[in-house]
Amino acid sequence: MDSKIIFFKIRFNNFRDVSASIANEVTDREEWDTCECVLSLPGSYSDDGDETPLILSCHGAGSVVCEESGQTGGISYCSECASRGYAVLDVCGSQPHGLTMGCPEHIFALHKAYLYAVKHYNLSKRVLVAGASMGGHTAMNFAHTFPGIVSALGLIYPRLNMDGVTFDGHYCIGTWDKTSKNAKTGYSTHDRIVQCYRFTEDKWQNENTIGFNPYLTRSYIGSDGKRVVFPPCPIKVWQGLDDTTVDPVMTLEFVESVRRSGSYIELHCLEGVAHRINDVMKRELAMWFDRFI
Repeated sequence: MDSKIIFFKIRFNNFRDVSASIANEVTDREEWDTCECVLSLPGSYSDDGDETPLILSCHGAGSVVCEESGQTGGISYCSECASRGYAVLDVCGSQPHGLTMGCPEHIFALHKAYLYAVKHYNLSKRVLVAGASMGGHTAMNFAHTFPGIVSALGLIYPRLNMDGVTFDGHYCIGTWDKTSKNAKTGYSTHDRIVQCYRFTEDKWQNENTIGFNPYLTRSYIGSDGKRVVFPPCPIKVWQGLDDTTVDPVMTLEFVESVRRSGSYIELHCLEGVAHRINDVMKRELAMWFDRFI
């Protein structure tokens, strides 16, 4: 049965303190903004009876949510899941171009959309979260920010390091390193980080990214010099070994950093696969999420 696509908008508070509080001075304020959202309901959906399981599927840097142009963001990642009876939700983010890098405002907007969806439709309150490429960054950040409502994560060639990192002499490029200007917009990924994470100058500001840089969040460096990451829930990762956009070495290191904590994570490496989603990933994502409903 075909899915029903519903576009809607939510309001969210776009203000963030960014560690600027001053003693005895009220610095919090309201900066309301709107965000486009899209919800896919399966043909099996019903307003009565059992709740329909809900997936938050976070789009990458090449997608947006836009009703006018009919763009549905990360909904396409979960086509196999939708055919099995899952509802799927995505948001454009805190900027109309959608390139919000999983920044705090994007996460707050996604949570507002989640609250709207479960209030107005018969959907599960605990969710599964999927993300591909930069959407993997968003998915991880959402799960870290709202761990009480996330049952599991499915990450497809996820971007997990904002700043560049080195493993055994191999340098893994971070999103901060991506300085090539887009021919249409004139902005680079690097420029978007400065904008979305509210850097006051073109210089890395670690305090602005605390809690929203997946490889560093909930982590520490062990006595052996290796990073240990504590995820908020079980994770499965898919990574093409011919990917030149997301370094497979970074993905492998992230998986190992989670395993060092004793936490559960699965990894499927795909030989000969570049930075693209294939039917294997879509089918396995559905099977992975089926374990948690």
